[in-house]
Amino acid sequence: MTAAILALASLVAGPALADKTDIVVLRNGDRITGEVKSLDRGQLRYSTDSMGTIYIEWKDIDTLVSKEFHRVQVKSGRRFFGTLSDKGGPETLEIPGQRGAVEPLPLMDVVRITPLEQGWKDRIDLTVGGGYGYSKASDVTTFSVYADTMYTAETRVVSASFRSDTTDDGDDTSTRNLLTGQYQALRENRKYRFLLGQAEQNDELDLDLRLLTGAGLGKYYLQNNRRKWLAAGGLGVAHEESGDGTADTDLEAIFQTRYDSFLFDTPKLDLTANVYVFPSITNAGRVRSNYNVTLSKEFVEDLFLDLTLSGAYDSDPSSEDAAKSDYTISTGLSYEF
Repeated sequence: MTAAILALASLVAGPALADKTDIVVLRNGDRITGEVKSLDRGQLRYSTDSMGTIYIEWKDIDTLVSKEFHRVQVKSGRRFFGTLSDKGGPETLEIPGQRGAVEPLPLMDVVRITPLEQGWKDRIDLTVGGGYGYSKASDVTTFSVYADTMYTAETRVVSASFRSDTTDDGDDTSTRNLLTGQYQALRENRKYRFLLGQAEQNDELDLDLRLLTGAGLGKYYLQNNRRKWLAAGGLGVAHEESGDGTADTDLEAIFQTRYDSFLFDTPKLDLTANVYVFPSITNAGRVRSNYNVTLSKEFVEDLFLDLTLSGAYDSDPSSEDAAKSDYTISTGLSYEF
C-alpha cells in the first residue's frame, strides 16, 4: 500500500519537478537550477524552487542549458528555434534543434529568448501608475493616471497604453485622454507589419473625440540588451468630433519612432521616448502629433518614480479658439507586474 502511494505521489510531483531542469552558470562560477521564463531588455527572468522568480543580468551569465524548445532572437533580427546548449563553450549559446548548421552564438548577441510552451500570462508585461502635483504660486493642480501593457509571442507583439491628465487652475478644469493599441506581425530582419488604433480626447485642443485606425510597416533599427529603437510608417483614417459640434474624417500618413534605453544595475533606470506624427493628406498642410517621454527610476523592487513629459500638437485645430499644443510635465509612481 505504501509503495502504491509513493508511486502515485511521484507521478503527481514528477511533472512539477521536471519543469525546473534548466541550468545557469554565472561568470563567478555559481550554478543555478531553475526554469527559463524569458530574456528581454538585458535580463533573464528565471524561476527557481528555493528563491522564487529572480532576474539575472545577461552580462553576468557564462552558460545556459535547457532541454525545452525556445525562440532565440539576436541583434541582427534573425530568429532561431531549438533547445539551449553550452557545447560551444563559455559565453556562447548553441541551439541544437535549429534546422541547418548554426555556429554557436555569442551570448551578448542574444537579445531575446521566449519559451515556446510558455503560458500566455507569462508573456504579459503590465505597468500601472499615477501622479499628483500642486503649485501654490499658480494654484494649479494636476492629476495623472497611466497604464502600459505588452504581450510578446513568437511572431507577434500586441501592446496597449492609456494616459489621462487632468489640470485644475482654480477656475477651469481640462482633461486629456489617449488610448493607443498596436499589433505587430514580426518578420525577418527585424521588420514588422503593424495595425494601429487610437482614441483621443483633449479639452485644450477643443477635441471631444478622435478615432484613428491605420496600418503600415516598421523596423527595429537598433535592438540590443541596452537599447531599442524602431521607426514605422503607414496610412490611417481619422474621424474627429470637435467641441463646436462639427465632425470631419481625414486620410493621414502615420509616422512613429520609439527609443528605449535600459540600465539594469541597481537601481534600475529606464528612458522611453515615443512619438507619433500624423501629416494630413486630405487637409494639406495640417500636421498633428502625440508624444510621451518618461524617465523611470526604481527605488523599491518593481516600484518606480517616474518623470514624464507628454503632450499633443495640432497645427490646424477645428476651432479658432482652441490651442495648438497641450503638454504636461508630471511626476508619479508606477508598479511593474
